[in-house]
Order: sequence, then structure tokens, then C-alpha cells
Amino acid sequence: MIKMKSKRKKYFMVLLAFAAFLLLAVGCGQSKEEPGKADAAGDAIVIEKLPQATEEMNEENVTAKENAPETMDGSTSENTVTVPAEELEEPEIETQEDVVEALPETKDENRLQIVFLGDSILDGHRDDTGIAYLTGVYCNADVYNLAIGGTTAALKADESAVYETWHSQCMQGVVHAICGNVDPSILDGNHVREVFDSCDFSKTDYFVLEFGMNDFLSGIPLNDSDDIYDEHTYVGALRIAISSLRSFYPDAQIVLCSPSYAQFWGKDGAYLGDGNMVNNGQGTLSEYYRVCGNVSYDNNTLFLNAYEGIGLNTYTAEEWLEDGIHLTEK
Repeated sequence: MIKMKSKRKKYFMVLLAFAAFLLLAVGCGQSKEEPGKADAAGDAIVIEKLPQATEEMNEENVTAKENAPETMDGSTSENTVTVPAEELEEPEIETQEDVVEALPETKDENRLQIVFLGDSILDGHRDDTGIAYLTGVYCNADVYNLAIGGTTAALKADESAVYETWHSQCMQGVVHAICGNVDPSILDGNHVREVFDSCDFSKTDYFVLEFGMNDFLSGIPLNDSDDIYDEHTYVGALRIAISSLRSFYPDAQIVLCSPSYAQFWGKDGAYLGDGNMVNNGQGTLSEYYRVCGNVSYDNNTLFLNAYEGIGLNTYTAEEWLEDGIHLTEK
């Protein structure tokens, strides 16, 4: 049984990368016992391992900071343009508050259980075109989508990290509610409360954490060199979430998903630049992606490189992005 469980995890790694973010209909395992092979036409794509952050990436990140230290304190380097966080806004998308993925009605011990935590990339489309829904279909999995549009991984500067007075619906808040550290009532009034109440988290095979875009747009600091578990930083939030979930659900795998490549426009419609150029005063979006990869590497989680690893870039952005940030159905 251990051998079989390992096989289905390896197969899901393939599907998450391609089904979840490129939404390609590749072959999928039908159960925990019998992961599927390539279809009759041989169209299934098999990758041995998801791209991981590497030592080379760590060194690259350090080198970039040494060569352009000014980008971390808010001034403009030669290759970036600093835009105050208050001028960076997430484009509004049409909400689907009346649409929620169907919750599993029957529990089959042989089916995967996947819990998604994220922002509007996962929350914005909850119909049959949504990432969480399609992942469940392709992977024959029970899926629980706890994504909340507009949320960050980290606490914002004015939000309390004390459990008794916790009210934030950021990633840490949802994780702490899952682990029983804070009252689930922080989710009251949100459509994910029903999803939360219906899920037995002890049966989860994969927790997928997809955050970073709103941390960038909100000017959340990347890191605190004096406290790598600072709740008000992106790195600290990711580390806390990983540590908490592993403490309460040691048998579940954790998938960190980086923010994806994006392009930004000002309030007047002027093009500001892309994720490699625009600096929010803390760093560029590409730096948020890199530290996400580094946290994944340091904590031995699975990693989905949605910034460089899925083919989304300046050449494909017009076709693959609705508004510079949110993904099209393709």
C-alpha cells in the first residue's frame, strides 16, 4: 500500500502542474490504487518531478540582491521602476458568489482529497472552468476550495497575530482555523465557510497554497532577517503555514504555488511594466516568486513554479491573462 500511495503522489505532481494552471486535459489516475497511464493516443505528458527551487536559485537570488541592493529599500535600480503599493491594484473580475463547486457527497477512501488555499486565481472561477474544479475532475479527487479573493499570505501591518483576537482571513488565518488555533467564525459571511465545515481535514492528501500576488500588490515585506517566522512578512507567513499544517496533518503533502507572471497598468491605463520590472518598494513580483521557491526548497515541500515554469511570459500574456493578472480559461 505504501508503494501504491507513492505512485499516486508522483502522478498527481504531474497533473497539478498541467491540469491546475495550464488546464490541459491529460490522462489521470482513477483511484489511489491504480494511477492511470498515457491514454490510447499517447497524449499524456509525464514529468518525473515538479521543478524545485535549487541551490543555484538561492545563489542567483543572493547575487541579484548584492548587485542591486537598492531595490530592497524602495529606490529604483537600473532595471526596475518603483511604484508605490497604493498605486498597484488588483483588477476587479466578475464575482461568482452564487457559484460554489459541488461538495463531495460520498466519501471514498480510495479518492484523493485536495484542499486549496489561495486568492482570486482560485476563487474567481468556481464553475466548470475553475482550476480547483478541473483539478478534481482530472485527478478523480475530492476537492475543497478555501480560496478567498483579495487575500494575502501575510498579515497586514494593522492586523493582530494573537489567536484570541484574530480576525484576518489571510492564508495564516485559514490555516490556523484548519488547525484549531483560531475560531472558524473568522470565515463567517464568506462562501468558503460551508466548504470549511464540510471537510474532514485529517483525510487530506494535499494542501495547495497559492499566494503571493496580493502580498506584492499590498507591499507586504518579503522577509525579516531577524525573524524568519514574522507573521507580517511573505516568507514568515509561508513558513508558519507549512509548520502548522505539518504539526497537525503530518501525512499530508504540501504544495507551494508561486505567484504567476503578471503585467501591471496604472489607474490612468498607462503600462507600468511586468513582474520583472515593477518594484513595490519591497521588491519585484519575480522576487516574491523566488523566495517562495526558496521556502519550498528549505522546507522540502512540493513546488509549482507558476512564474517561469508554465510558459506564461511576455509573449503569451495577451492570450493567457485576462487583465494582466488573472488567468484566462486557456
